[in-house]
Amino acid sequence: MSKQLRKALTDELHRRHGYKVMEAKIKPVHIANALMRSEHQCTGRMTVLEQLFVATLPKNSMDARINAVRSMLDSQRDRWGALGQSSDIKSSLLMTKVLPLIRTLLGTDGAAFGNSPEFSSFSSPTALTVTGDPSDDGAGAFVHRLWGAHDAAVRLPILDLLAELSSPDKDPAHMDDLSALLAPLVDSTKKRQPAVVTAEDLGSGYSPLEEALRSAANCLCAYERKLNPNPIASLQRVVLLAALSVFMHAATRAHERAGHPARILLLDASGDHYSAIAQASTRCVTQLINDACNYMVSVLDDLLTEQILDWPSAPLAAINSLFESVGQAPLEVNNPLVRRIEEIVQDNTDLDEVRREVAEELLRQAEGTSRRGLDGYLRLLGIRSGFLYPTQKNPNKRLNPADRTLEVLVASTIDVSAQPMEYRDFLELLRQKWAIVVGGRVEDAALLAHLGATVPVRLLSENSERFLSRLESLGLARRLADSVAVVGLLEATHE
Repeated sequence: MSKQLRKALTDELHRRHGYKVMEAKIKPVHIANALMRSEHQCTGRMTVLEQLFVATLPKNSMDARINAVRSMLDSQRDRWGALGQSSDIKSSLLMTKVLPLIRTLLGTDGAAFGNSPEFSSFSSPTALTVTGDPSDDGAGAFVHRLWGAHDAAVRLPILDLLAELSSPDKDPAHMDDLSALLAPLVDSTKKRQPAVVTAEDLGSGYSPLEEALRSAANCLCAYERKLNPNPIASLQRVVLLAALSVFMHAATRAHERAGHPARILLLDASGDHYSAIAQASTRCVTQLINDACNYMVSVLDDLLTEQILDWPSAPLAAINSLFESVGQAPLEVNNPLVRRIEEIVQDNTDLDEVRREVAEELLRQAEGTSRRGLDGYLRLLGIRSGFLYPTQKNPNKRLNPADRTLEVLVASTIDVSAQPMEYRDFLELLRQKWAIVVGGRVEDAALLAHLGATVPVRLLSENSERFLSRLESLGLARRLADSVAVVGLLEATHE
């Protein structure tokens, strides 16, 4: 029954937003794979990689693994040179060291599994190894459209950067070391039509939040062009921005659709998870997660209202009608959910209470014990993007970005074509673009107090100073002699 509910919610969220959030599996590498697949409109022909998977899967028998290596060498011996000349495959360097190392590299982000590459997303900087893995659940295609791939008039330069960095047609002499290692494992590429995003969001122009995310993409692209770093590092930041864009978009659906201002997030630079700053940051993230839960309840309410306008007066009929609309069987009389809903109806004479409690119960059933809903999606993507902390299963998260994530947040906020901006101006832009505050603005204390996260002004000021010091350590800020600090691309040899 939980599957029935998940399907109904998944279909509705996909229709509204263009991506799904009901599975606890999303990783930036999934988004990267789908984003490159959409941009290059191809996947790799990976006969050799399929054989490599069989040869390196521990649960396979030794005979099966040796036969896979033998088949690989029979068809591609020239690619392996001296590594393919050993008469004893079982103890060869290729079998014991090289192939396991390649699989480890491909699975660095934990998305390569099984005995076939088709349902894996590889930690690879080249579109030669792009697969048809659907694990991004539409997030990659969403970002591709957000960045304007569907219309040359609104296409952003970051897509051209992505295309250059990951091109499957790149001259081997200009490949990065990892792409050069992986290229011989792919026979060629085959055409793959990109997924078409037909959701309500992005359907007719861009919302204010979507415009802010597009502006962030433009800033990061300019940063990468000026920095001209290692191509793998540049691609990693582009992918990280894509993941952060999905996070912010998903987290703001309730507020933006209702026309309300976005929640602010306090960045914790205190270094002490018991500090008032850390507690306030946790409160901000908790409210964001609670908003996600409430939004999911409202989506269920909307779905049931489509079935029966005054559905709280007949909740079981509305639920069965919803199941039938998605091709699922209605609830059986002895189903525990039926009894639970009957209890809710009996205990409440207020139909609004029935509406809320039934929708909340349905959401619990749909998400299950693994919290497979929007709140779980945000926690998971936030952790795996280096945005939220701690990374353990502790449900209480706070905003404490990893260094690379912080670099992306800064790079997508500043204008590198201009002179470095004053720190206070940067903080204002950071709030406008990412809804992030650090305590360095006069109004930050009042904004936090409005959320019930009261923090003394002195502690906020100290948090801002520590944040500035962290930017200095990354080469992204500098304190000047006149007590003014500036933020920008300050180091010529930044990476």
